[in-house]
Amino acid sequence: MNLIIIRNAVNTAFNRQIQEESRRRDVVYSRAIYYKLAKDYSGESLAKIGKAVNKDHATVIHGLKLFKNVINPKWEKQYYDQYIKLKIHIENKLKLQIKNIDPDRFYHDKYRIKLLQNREMYNFAKDLLLKMNLMGHKFTDKLRNQLDNITDDKKYENDNQRKS
Repeated sequence: MNLIIIRNAVNTAFNRQIQEESRRRDVVYSRAIYYKLAKDYSGESLAKIGKAVNKDHATVIHGLKLFKNVINPKWEKQYYDQYIKLKIHIENKLKLQIKNIDPDRFYHDKYRIKLLQNREMYNFAKDLLLKMNLMGHKFTDKLRNQLDNITDDKKYENDNQRKS
């Protein structure tokens, strides 16, 4: 994520310019939030993070400590809540960037959890069918056939060919 994009998102969220020369609390706290977001999402050095707002790396370190110690739900709840909103906004923007750059990775990550849940449900259903069979349930074969029919890949091959 680009530092300028993060800086502009923070400027917009707090309706102020964090790169201005000011020691006012609201500007300092906003800058601390920028430092945290930039460190987590940009991959840039502390010197580059600071340079984007006309500060040096030592100021960035101090701002990160300020964020850690002061900007939390206990002390500065309104700033912390704004940080959470910005974090979600930036994560969504990153997902969209990944979707545009590498759609295969995006959809792989998006559906990985669903595929794992699907596999777990399938194994659970097979275990239930085995237990039902051991108990002598009369519909076990019918249910097993339905499960096999649902998981039959050949059934969906024609659907894939139509979409291509």
